[in-house]
This record gives sequence, C-alpha cells and structure tokens, in this order.
Amino acid sequence: MERNWEETETRRRPAACADFWGKQRPVRGAAHGVGGSLTRMAAMACFLFAALVLAPLYSGAQAGAQEAGAADPGGSDGPEMRLPAVDVVATPVIEGNMVDRFGTTTTVVTKDQIEALNAVDMPEALRRVPGVTISRHNHVGSFGGGEGGAVFIRGMGSSRPGSEIKTFIDGVPMYMGPWNHPLMDLLPVDAAEAVEVVKGPQPQRFGNTLSAVNLQAKRQHGEESASTLKMYAGSYGTLGESVEHGGASGDFDYYLGQGYVRSDGHRQGSWGNKLGYYANLGFDLSEAWDLRVLALGATNRSSDPGPDTATGESDGTYGTNAQLLSATLSHDHGLFDGEFKFFVNTGEGNWKDQAGDEDDCLNDFTFYGMRLKETAHPWKGADLTVGLDVDAWQSVIHNTKDNGTETYIRPDDFSLTMPYVSASQLIGDREAWFAIPSAGLRYYEHNKYDSETAPFAGLVFGYADTEAHVSVSRGVVYPGHDVIAATWVLSGWEDLKAETTDHFEAGLAQKFGELARADVTYFHDEGRNRYVNSGWPARSWVNTEHYDIHGWEFTVTLTPTDDFSVFAGLTTQETTPDDMPYAPETTLSGGFAWRFLEDFTLNMDCQYVDEMYVLSQARLKNAANAEKVDSHFVTNARIGWDFQSEILGAGELYLAVENLFDENYAYKPDYSMPGINGTIGMKLNF
Repeated sequence: MERNWEETETRRRPAACADFWGKQRPVRGAAHGVGGSLTRMAAMACFLFAALVLAPLYSGAQAGAQEAGAADPGGSDGPEMRLPAVDVVATPVIEGNMVDRFGTTTTVVTKDQIEALNAVDMPEALRRVPGVTISRHNHVGSFGGGEGGAVFIRGMGSSRPGSEIKTFIDGVPMYMGPWNHPLMDLLPVDAAEAVEVVKGPQPQRFGNTLSAVNLQAKRQHGEESASTLKMYAGSYGTLGESVEHGGASGDFDYYLGQGYVRSDGHRQGSWGNKLGYYANLGFDLSEAWDLRVLALGATNRSSDPGPDTATGESDGTYGTNAQLLSATLSHDHGLFDGEFKFFVNTGEGNWKDQAGDEDDCLNDFTFYGMRLKETAHPWKGADLTVGLDVDAWQSVIHNTKDNGTETYIRPDDFSLTMPYVSASQLIGDREAWFAIPSAGLRYYEHNKYDSETAPFAGLVFGYADTEAHVSVSRGVVYPGHDVIAATWVLSGWEDLKAETTDHFEAGLAQKFGELARADVTYFHDEGRNRYVNSGWPARSWVNTEHYDIHGWEFTVTLTPTDDFSVFAGLTTQETTPDDMPYAPETTLSGGFAWRFLEDFTLNMDCQYVDEMYVLSQARLKNAANAEKVDSHFVTNARIGWDFQSEILGAGELYLAVENLFDENYAYKPDYSMPGINGTIGMKLNF
C-alpha cells in the first residue's frame, strides 16, 4: 500500500554563491585507503560523544530561554506551519523503518532528510540508509546505471546488464528499459516528498523486482498556497536552483516545481548537470472519489573523467531524458477503497563517445500500463485486497562504431500481467497485545517467458510499543530487452526463465515513548536462475547461477529533547559468492540534528564503509570480480540559520561541508571522490 509521508515543514537546503575548498584531487592509485583508520574511528567516537552528551545539555539549557508561546511540538498537521513556529528537529538520516501488515520492511527518507544531507541526486539522498551502498564518478549526476552512479540494497542491484532492483515514481516503473536496470538520474530528487527503499521482495506492492526504490512526488497539503525559491553555489563551479509553488482552490489542488544543478566536477572531465520538472494536480470529484494527475520530466548529462592515472581514458558522456504521465482515480467508501492508475513514460539513455572502437550506444524506451487495486474491510481489523498490475515496454537500441558502421535493434514488445491477492487480520489491540497474520500470492504472465508465482506470508505481533515481525516472500524478476540488445550473446534468450529469490526476514522493534526507537532485523536471500552468458564457444544465455546473502541490520534513534535527535545504523552481511560487488561486510552510518539558539540548526552525518569488491557483476558464467576498494569513513555537516525579513519574508541561509575530514576514497579503482568541499545557499518561502 502506498503511503504519503506528510511532514511538519521543509526547512534547509537553500543557496547563494561562491566557490571554495574547490581544490582538484591529485592523481592517486587504484585503491584508496582510509589512511589513519584509528584516527578516523577516534574522530567518529569523539563526534558521537559530542552529539550524545554535549549537544543535548546545551540544547536543554537553551530551552528555558525560549518564548512560552512557541509552537506545539506535537502539531504534525504541518502544511500550515512556517519556519519560525517549528521547534522540533527532523530525525536525521532517515525518517524511520516502516514495517507493514505483511512483516516486510521499508526505510523512508523524506524531503527533510534530503535537505539535511544536502543531496542533489538520488545516490546522495540514500547514501546513509542502512543496508544501502552507492557508487558514483561525479560530484553531480550519475554516469550511466552501473559503477558510475547506482544504488545497491543489501547486496542486490549489481548485475549488468539487467538488475535485481527496479525504480518507481509513485508506483510507476521508471528505469532503463532496453538494458533492464535503473538510471538514478531519472528520479529527480527535487520532486521527492519522500523516497522509499524497499528491502527485499514485497509482492504485495511491487512485481518484477527483488528490491525497489520508490519516489513519492511532492503534492499540496492543506489549502494555503506557498512558494519556495532556492539558490546555491559551491565548490567545483557548482550552481543550482529550484522553484516550487503549491496551492488549492475549492476541489482542486496543485503543486508545481522545477530544479536545476550543474558542476564542473572535482576532476577534469567529471562535469555533470541535471534538470527536473513536475506538476502534481488533484481533483476532488466527490466525498468518496478523487483524481490525481502527475506529469514529470528529467534531462541530465554527465561525463566520465576516466581513471586518474597517466594513461587514463574517458569513456565518454552519458545523457538521459525522460517524461512521465500518470493518472490515478481513487475512492474510499469505508468498507471498500481502491484505485485505478494508468501511466506512460518515455525516454532516452545515450552513451556517447565510448572508449575503444565503440562510438555511441543510443537507447530509446517506452513504458505503459495500469495498476488496479481494491481493498475490502468486511469486518473489524480485516484487509482483503485484489489487484492487477500490467506493464508493457518497447525499446530501440542504435549502436555506432568509430569505423562508421551502425546497427539498429528493435526487440518485440514485452508485456507482463501480474494479478495478486492478499489478506491480513488484526487480532487484538495495537495499544495492547496484538497480532497481524497475513498471506497472499502474486501471479506472473509474460508474453515471452514461462509463468511464475510469488507467494508471501507474514506475522506482526507484540504488545504496545514492542513489536516483532517475521515474513517470507518470493521475488521474481524477468529478463528484459537486455538479453536481445546484448549482441555478443548469440542465442538462448527465448529459453530463459525468470530469476527468483526466496526471502526471509525477522525483526524486533522497541519504542521508548518519544525518547527513542531501536530495531534489529535479520535478512536472508537465496537467489536462483540468474541468467548469464555461457561463454565460448556457444555464447548462449543460460540460467545457472545462484547466490546467497544474509545479514543483520541494527538502527537506533534518540530524541532526548525537541531540539536534538541522533541516529545510528549498522549493517553486516555475508554473500556467496564472496566477491559480489558493492556488498561490504560492514557499514556504519550515523548523524544528528541539533536546533540551537532558536534559529540555528546543525546537521551532521557520517558513514563507514568496509572494503568491498566493485564494478558490475558481469553476466558471464563463472566470472569473478577481482577489483576492490579500501574502506572509508566520510563525514558531512550542514548549518542553517532561519530568518524573518520584511523584504524577503521567511527563509534560511546555510553552509554545507562535505567530506569534512578530507578522506581519500573511491567507489571504483582510480576514480577518486571529492575531498573537502562546500556549498552555501539561501531558501526563501513566500
């Protein structure tokens, strides 16, 4: 079931001018180590000590000096709230881990966290989420969909071509159709009200994927109209702006927005630019029925700087362009509620001036389909759902070589019909003893491949603020047009089966009033029928490879005062084979948000990533990954000042510093990431 994560307010991420700390990274070797690991860990310990001990003490001392007429911190109906009235800081890094009625876990990052992270694209917005690893080349933008800019969830998502992860906008698929994997720049982060990281298969929500990232688009809340203007500038010639406006009139509401950012990059040839725009319109047709229309577009381009070695060669540029249109008719009649969604999106992913004898790889894609869901509540605590998802996609691939030859590939249209049913029942009272058993089934009917089924079941139970969950589910992901577009494989695509994963997770969460929340989750994924190229002499697609991933995730959020909140998350995992890329054994993330002197907010975040194998997991039988990068520890900070001006109105000035300790690190050998760098900016609310 889709959620709208409403917030009390968006403050942070504005902008202004100037380029500072913009030093070029020197040429470095293949793997970039932590350097002084003990020093970094000591710095992290000192940082957490200051956050947990000193900040709350100071914040508590300031609380006594605040005006008695301050806004009620419990008021979360926040569209009407404005900067001066907001005293409660947003939780750092993530909004929280949400467990649904089927016992499955989704981590939510809202626009508050995105602004606090000073994120200009999707990998940056999700970089601190427990269980998530990112890759990138550039300071701004993602080069393609592999090691140049991608998101990996608990070891999933590294297969190329193809991927176990799919990306969605308001539940609508939006990814690179011809090569069957996500392009993060197709999800404009300025349009995000919230981003859901779906950890593991959830057939009750999404089909044809083993994990997912779902962007929920901004929309109008309440009747009061408002506008926001942001401008910012920073190191490496980075400049950005965004404009948003929302309002309502009678039974009609609207939210319009646009955002742009560009950068020269921290290394020669590492430039990037991103443009996103959207309109979200709502119509109340009656007390029970409403219609929502979303139009969204994105245009982006980035360059590969090449390895930072004497003989390093750029692999060209990558440009994306896409437009999406969806219309959702929904109703709520008490005993029944549901929705019908129709969507179409079209776009391009163009890789130009490749290294070697290849020249351009130009890709066009179109998705269209529908979502139909109806839920009945025949008695107290019962949810009975029937649904139907239909996806269809078209692709055209145009390849050119330096010698002037060219090829066009136009695969037959693929379509996938996915009906599903589910049932859950609340037993007891969520304020006391309770249990929610659930079960369901999704069926897959593909126009080219054999049918599959994905059963799922779960149990959520507990007492009041103590909650446990356990779930089992099967994930199914079909080959896409990648098996036809990959012309280096001669045959066998028609005989492939879908890749499947059996997923198990169990967890426990404990709330301590408004003070704290802690949770722990064990997860296990066993994958089968991964499709790979058999290699010479046959060069045929075959379903032969298997994998196993299991691990633990721990998170804790403390909010000792309205002015201070701290978060920490730890993920450990083991994989078989043990060379799966972007699946480090240990990652640790943390951060705090501290509001002090009434008008100032300090956000800090950090992440430790263990050494890991990198580069794409080639779809070649018995292929092994040999490339690794060393562990790294990166810390960022952002301080903002909320102001009121008779001329400018309400707003914020901010300063953000990334890689505060100037860590030397990389997500790919010989592709060093930026050193210490900064951004200043301003945000105005009208």
